[in-house]
Amino acid sequence: MNNLKTAQERVFYQVYLPSFCDGNTDGLGDFQGLISKLDYLAELGIGGIWVTPFYPSPLVDNGYDISDHCAVDPRFGTLALFDELIAACHQRDILLVIDVVINHVSDQHPWFQAALSQPGSPFRDFFFFREQTNNWTSFFGGSAWTQEPGGKASYYHKFSPQQVCLNWSQPAVEREIKKIFDFWIARGVDGFRFDVINFLTTDGIGEDHPPAETGAEPPHEKDINQPGVLDVVKRLCRHIRAQGEFLLIGEVGSEVLPVMAPYQGAELLDVVFNFNLGSQKHFDITAIFAEMQAMEATLPGLPTLFFSSHDMSRMISRFGESSRDVPRAVAVFALQMTARGLPFIFQGEEIGMTDFVPQNLQQMRDIQGITQYHTAISQGMDEEQALTYALPFCRDASRLPVPWTPAINSEGQINVAAESKCSHSIFGAYKQLIALRNTHPALQRGRYEYLTLFKQCLIFRRFLKGECLEVMINFGATVVNVGYGDGNPVLFGADEPLLEKNQILIKKVNHENTQK
Repeated sequence: MNNLKTAQERVFYQVYLPSFCDGNTDGLGDFQGLISKLDYLAELGIGGIWVTPFYPSPLVDNGYDISDHCAVDPRFGTLALFDELIAACHQRDILLVIDVVINHVSDQHPWFQAALSQPGSPFRDFFFFREQTNNWTSFFGGSAWTQEPGGKASYYHKFSPQQVCLNWSQPAVEREIKKIFDFWIARGVDGFRFDVINFLTTDGIGEDHPPAETGAEPPHEKDINQPGVLDVVKRLCRHIRAQGEFLLIGEVGSEVLPVMAPYQGAELLDVVFNFNLGSQKHFDITAIFAEMQAMEATLPGLPTLFFSSHDMSRMISRFGESSRDVPRAVAVFALQMTARGLPFIFQGEEIGMTDFVPQNLQQMRDIQGITQYHTAISQGMDEEQALTYALPFCRDASRLPVPWTPAINSEGQINVAAESKCSHSIFGAYKQLIALRNTHPALQRGRYEYLTLFKQCLIFRRFLKGECLEVMINFGATVVNVGYGDGNPVLFGADEPLLEKNQILIKKVNHENTQK
């Protein structure tokens, strides 16, 4: 078992299971495929894996609509194969963190099916049924209320109608969810990633939202971050930690640091995903620097460092690069590996994968994109206009399968002839930078001595006990004279006093007053 103290010494890798590696040639990623790539991940330097939902699901929302929280979807494997995955990870000193979705369940879940079919069932109270609804809206578009089949009441859902929200004001819901954590703890997992944890409906259904301006997104003032959420999170964290040391990660649906910060702390989650940094739509080192400063000033603990995930466009595409345009991608990753925080790599980043862009509705798989497409059609747009409207909402961009053949062979070696699909240069740089972080405690746990932006050159110094490292990354077009000809050993980059565009210099420096 490991908590944040040891977790922060590791680089984490997100596996979006359906598209990571197909181990049984049925066209879908699975546990067998993941197990087959553990040596590759260990060689890359990965110390922890976060794997997305693998539970039985109708796959309305790519597995985030769960019909059984204590089982494995046969498409991904079996419980026995999951146990094999846990053992194989631990043999390689890799932690395994799994997704838990406790805001909602699939409409095919036995709890909801009982609530529909048995009017007197205690499971009716697990959900919200109302004959008089309010104006709350779904985050996927449209009303958050859907009429139950054959009945007069409507049920509440923050996402698709097939993702039915749980009523966290009912103690029985919390008791059942704790049993889910117990089940996976008994199987040996090392931590949990709490999906949309600030969306839990703990204080019931309130009044209408204020009306939105014409054409504006409806506000979500009363349906998320309800006052009772933090108490629930504390109780869940306390329950889990009573059984050992686990890494507890929160997805807080916000880009506002003061909204995210309260979910992180000694009695709460170890870290939360900082979308203020990770989801920036365009590359802007000034904005990135500002967010790094804000995280240091606002968060009560360690920040997270990520620029891609299964829910967003890939960094290398979003920041205006391509798989052949190596320098900036490497520079951003150097920042990720050297800045203070817990780093997460999304599968395929290390080989320069770029976005998949659906060309029509038939190529879309993501429920959010599909819903927005149909909304646009209902508003009078033609198919081309509807596609253009829906694409910013569609999360298929980063979910294309990793091209293991021919780009990467079974030993995890890059096939240089497959340069059209991945970049040998990016892979090599990722491996070097991960190794650098893994071997220097100052990059794992060190504090900043200073953090500054000079022109477009990010410069900071991190120290821990007797080790002090200087990091300089120039993201600008102008050559920057950093003035270092001091002979201190260079760990990465060229020992030159001038940094041209996208050049990186990481070196040891003397630090007479290093804190003990």
